[in-house]
Amino acid sequence: MRPRNAFTLIELLVVIAIIALLVSILVPAIMKAKQLAKTTNCMCNMRNMEVAHWMYMTAGDGSLIRGGLAHGGAHADEGTAWINTLQPYYGDRLMAKCPSDTSPHWPGGTPVPPSAGQYRRCSYGINDYTDIELSPHCDDPGGNPFKRIENYKVPSATVHFVEMAYNGEYAGADHPHAYLWVGNILSKAAGMLQINAHDGAAKTWEAKANYGFLDGHAETRTFQSVFRSQEDNNFDPAIAR
Repeated sequence: MRPRNAFTLIELLVVIAIIALLVSILVPAIMKAKQLAKTTNCMCNMRNMEVAHWMYMTAGDGSLIRGGLAHGGAHADEGTAWINTLQPYYGDRLMAKCPSDTSPHWPGGTPVPPSAGQYRRCSYGINDYTDIELSPHCDDPGGNPFKRIENYKVPSATVHFVEMAYNGEYAGADHPHAYLWVGNILSKAAGMLQINAHDGAAKTWEAKANYGFLDGHAETRTFQSVFRSQEDNNFDPAIAR
């Protein structure tokens, strides 16, 4: 009689179980690695933009870039918008889209509400406190004291680039309004920024996103680590530490 070479049912079930176990282990690890790669690429975008920003400031009088793409479909000031003024110093096409960005409002998709024709131009925005006209410090006695980079006491602790919300009226803007984050802070901040762009649940203190800082570095930070209240945050250069 010839020897039997076929698997028994028990052997087949054991092999299937082992394969299923390996898949259950590998798939989450692969997904986490892909997410980490996207986060790292986004951080690289921010670092490159910060390098370009330092070139921009060095070529000028130390003044910082400004926001010009208003929210809600308002008319854009193309001559002021940083995605245009920073481009000559970037050395290549400005990497304005984060690889994790799933916004439906890019050109070819749907317009940003409530506008009829405004689309997303960039994944990133600048901290409004660093804009010489958007900053609440414009109302300080004597005017805004943070007009040039030398006026910032702790650039390494002052947020500069942020990740704009994927949906809502701020999806087409190039800056948020952090001075409005009072009361329901998480809800208001998440309406302007994608605070969970790289990890965590939406509208939570533990949500993670990338943030660029005025000294040129970028980090993945929880929202709570950059903004606790109007009296304790890394957006207002007067109190950033």
